[in-house]
Amino acid sequence: MMTQRTFTVEIVDDTSRRDCDADCGTDWSSPEMVDLAGQQVEQRFGGAATVQYRDLAADELDAGQQEMKRNIRQQGLSVPLLLVNGRLRVAGLFDIRRIVDVIEAEMEIGQ
Repeated sequence: MMTQRTFTVEIVDDTSRRDCDADCGTDWSSPEMVDLAGQQVEQRFGGAATVQYRDLAADELDAGQQEMKRNIRQQGLSVPLLLVNGRLRVAGLFDIRRIVDVIEAEMEIGQ
């Protein structure tokens, strides 16, 4: 019997940074946008995928989050980041459709 794979989608942002000057795309710091993404993902994939949001500008970061923030700056990555099961999939602007596309690709390649 084959078990269903699950996918944890993390939107990692740093609202203390401004990586764009004009239209910055989806505002992931808005709880309504994260909720909408979660609803769309649940509607499409059921319980196989969940969406979480993390802001690295928060006052209290654990050691792993502090290291992630340092790595983002050292590597010159644009935020927000889209991670699936802890693996970086998109650095920079993305929308809900892109999240769905990334999950579908992950399912197809069986990662």
